[in-house]
Amino acid sequence: MRNQGFTLIEMVLALIVSAILLLGIANFTNLGVTGYFGSVERYRLQTEASFVLEKMSREVRHAVPNMFEGDGSNCVSFYSIADSGFYAVSGADLNFIVSNSASVSGASATQRLIINPTRSAANLNDLDNIYSVESADLVEDNVFSFASGAQDLVGGSVSNRHFIFDGNEQVTYCIAGTRITRNGMTVTDKLAGNGNQLTYQAADVQHNGVVNVTLTFELNGESSTYNQDIQVINVP
Repeated sequence: MRNQGFTLIEMVLALIVSAILLLGIANFTNLGVTGYFGSVERYRLQTEASFVLEKMSREVRHAVPNMFEGDGSNCVSFYSIADSGFYAVSGADLNFIVSNSASVSGASATQRLIINPTRSAANLNDLDNIYSVESADLVEDNVFSFASGAQDLVGGSVSNRHFIFDGNEQVTYCIAGTRITRNGMTVTDKLAGNGNQLTYQAADVQHNGVVNVTLTFELNGESSTYNQDIQVINVP
């Protein structure tokens, strides 16, 4: 009776063929996995870029108009609006209307009200038509006035608008190398080393103020450049 089985040569050939097949399958799988993770990283980078631009856009569009500072070193500073509304002039009296009376009744000594802002200043007291909200008196719900001081209004707003903000809470965005910071805190660190720009173009008789943003995000040798002009829509 003859025993059936594999010879040594057959086993060696089978192992070689199996190794070749496994190597091909492994390379194919690795290519797919690498492509998948590359797509995930690109998606994360684009999502992060969209988040940064959206965050900056929202804050700029809801900032006190014309009180921006751009020092030419890729930094832009502004004040966020805590509340805003309209005022009514009646003789020597000015009545201010806000959306939430708590913004006046609970105001701190650092909160300011400004009418028709036209520029920024290191010292807020150097500006015209700016008042301490702490000294305001509520006339009725959501309506307040100042006992004194607001009667010397120099220049009125075209649409009788006013803005309330905290003078101690200036927001500053800066580009520093591969990072964007907000008041010193990192928002993203995925920028390329060059080609990034953050500037402010002041308002004039032809257009409102505009924040110009050019950002190049880079990861694993791939880069995406975003150009955006953010208009300050809250005009006096």
